[in-house]
Amino acid sequence: MPVIPYRASIMVKRDRVDKRFVMQETILKQHVRRRPFPGRPALPFRSRTAKTAARPAVLPVLPRPLPRKPFRAEIAVRAFAHKSWRPLAFCLSIAIAAISAVALRVPPIGPVDALGGPLGGPFRDRAMKAWTGLDPTSPAAGDELPLDLSEIFSTEIYVVRGGDTVSSIAAARALSIDSIIALNGVTNVKQLKAGTVLKIPNMDGVPYTVRKGDSLVRIAASWGVPMEAILDANDLKSASIAPGASLFLPGARMRGDDLKSALGELFKYPVNGRLTSTYGWRNDPFTGVRRFHAAIDLAGPMGTPIRAAMDGKVASAGYNSVYGNFVILSHNGAYQTMYAHLDSYKVEKGRRVTQGQAIGELGTTGYSTGPHLHFAVYKNGRAIDPLRLLSRR
Repeated sequence: MPVIPYRASIMVKRDRVDKRFVMQETILKQHVRRRPFPGRPALPFRSRTAKTAARPAVLPVLPRPLPRKPFRAEIAVRAFAHKSWRPLAFCLSIAIAAISAVALRVPPIGPVDALGGPLGGPFRDRAMKAWTGLDPTSPAAGDELPLDLSEIFSTEIYVVRGGDTVSSIAAARALSIDSIIALNGVTNVKQLKAGTVLKIPNMDGVPYTVRKGDSLVRIAASWGVPMEAILDANDLKSASIAPGASLFLPGARMRGDDLKSALGELFKYPVNGRLTSTYGWRNDPFTGVRRFHAAIDLAGPMGTPIRAAMDGKVASAGYNSVYGNFVILSHNGAYQTMYAHLDSYKVEKGRRVTQGQAIGELGTTGYSTGPHLHFAVYKNGRAIDPLRLLSRR
């Protein structure tokens, strides 16, 4: 075995010690940088060329926190949180609630009345006394007040003045518009003129004529009106009614289409004819080619009057090789209606017409296979299905 000189052995040992301390110093710096303890400053960086005497001989032992002894409250909470203690905790809570109820003398839970307290309990009595000022425990508190809140239907006569409208007449008497419209049979509120005599009811509602097979129960259910209200308003002694009898249904409203028609917001059929072609795709009656039909066709006898579907103004009237004699009306709400294939027309451009007014006669002029009316409706310049806007016939 070769003999190593003393000075050389010292150098070898020193190199090993340097490597070991460099590794310990690196570990220490990483630990201190990641999780430094309060009050312990990070060690300064030392190069490998520093003297070994300046390095610590032993890696310092980092202190570890000792486990804290739990408090008694924490021990109790952990014990109750355990599954085996849950039934005991539930029973204990019920027992505490029962003891509290007995000690505070809380009334038992039972049916609740309209005043929000247990029925017949002290809460109801106090609330009733605070609300009405009466003592419910006194003998006279339970007696009914002799008030007759029922009202019998009656009317008054009103003569329309200049500038009056159905809306203003109804608003002045706190009535609904349809009550006046239905009672007086108004077909178009825009045609109401000064001097017209109207019957004004004293309550909201609509008249109804009893039909064969009707009963008071069925009428009340159909119109959503209590039967007692019908009996009181019409001063009926019994529920027996005869066909043809006139009743007033308090609180009832007009049907949607009937009200829109009376307000001039619903299109009416321009002619009472037979529907021969609907809105949509169809085969051309001449060529058989598939084309879109942007209107409906209503067939009828030659010369049948064609009437305006709604109040409006004549936008155009004339002749076209496809539509023959035609009339175009402009209406409120950016609507326009077209009446084509007329035998003749009776209006000129710029004239105002009312709903139901005759504007021409049914014919077969233009691109037509027989006497019929080509009726189209436009909204903002685009064709729409007229059947969606027309009233029921």
